[in-house]
Amino acid sequence: MQRKRILSIVMVIAFAFTFCSGTFAADKKLKVGMVLKTLSSQYWKIVAAGAQQAADKAGVELILLGPPTEDAIEQQINMVQDVLSQNIDVLVFSPSQPAASVNVLLKAKAKNVPVILVDTGMPASFTDYVTFIGTDNIAAGRAGGKALADLLKKGDKVLLIDGAPGNPSCNDRVKGAMEVLKAAGIVIAANQPAFSDREKGYTVTQNVLQSTPDIKGVFAANDEMILGSLRAMQQAGKKVPMIGVDANEDALKSILAGDLYGSVAQGNYDMGRMAIEKAIEVKAGKKIDKRIDSGATMIVNAAQNLLNFRNSIK
Repeated sequence: MQRKRILSIVMVIAFAFTFCSGTFAADKKLKVGMVLKTLSSQYWKIVAAGAQQAADKAGVELILLGPPTEDAIEQQINMVQDVLSQNIDVLVFSPSQPAASVNVLLKAKAKNVPVILVDTGMPASFTDYVTFIGTDNIAAGRAGGKALADLLKKGDKVLLIDGAPGNPSCNDRVKGAMEVLKAAGIVIAANQPAFSDREKGYTVTQNVLQSTPDIKGVFAANDEMILGSLRAMQQAGKKVPMIGVDANEDALKSILAGDLYGSVAQGNYDMGRMAIEKAIEVKAGKKIDKRIDSGATMIVNAAQNLLNFRNSIK
């Protein structure tokens, strides 16, 4: 009898320990490290805001990092190494240079830290991530290219402004726009990188106008670059249809003012929000789709904008 009683007590203690351990694990705050391409541009600030709002709502500890510019590749990779050293549960990452990021993501794998990619994916050969959340960038480029082609005629010359070489998000947008523009008989006079920077978009456009002053339209892979390009066009006294991607605040104001024709809006706030939601699901052991499309929408200032441009294009 005494032996049975002792065994019962041991079993109760063991059950209590297991229960308490499980409760502690459930109550432990989820820790997510998020490294974006930068935190200095409006686009990435919106991604970060979506993530922070979702983290605050769910009680997730969010470590949010990003270098000062999108071309600070080494600094971004060092930031990933830094958050991996902080015992995070999930890594959310937007690689500026996917090919250069393979090794650091292998370190995440070695630490058993699941990876969620946002906005920009990894090379097709790399599959050690849970899910990719982002826009179909080729489709976004096609939408921008079609809007531009609809305003122009066969033989017109256009300038395409890309991001950094090796940045698949921007590269794919330009690829999609080029595909549609060429099919419409539009001439690609120049295709230049501006590294997702407003001042570089300005300089690229200035340089192109010196050799090709008869540019009839501009498509840029993001709004920072198209806004820089717009300033160069305005200084040159030229009014041509110009389209960017992101629909950030400055771009929307410019569209409403009748300066930019339009921008392809991405669901960047939703990218950040969904990244945190999926991080929670990952740790809960839920099955998650490998690819989640956050969508894109062409934004223009209604029919009047189209009419104004057709009447004012030089």
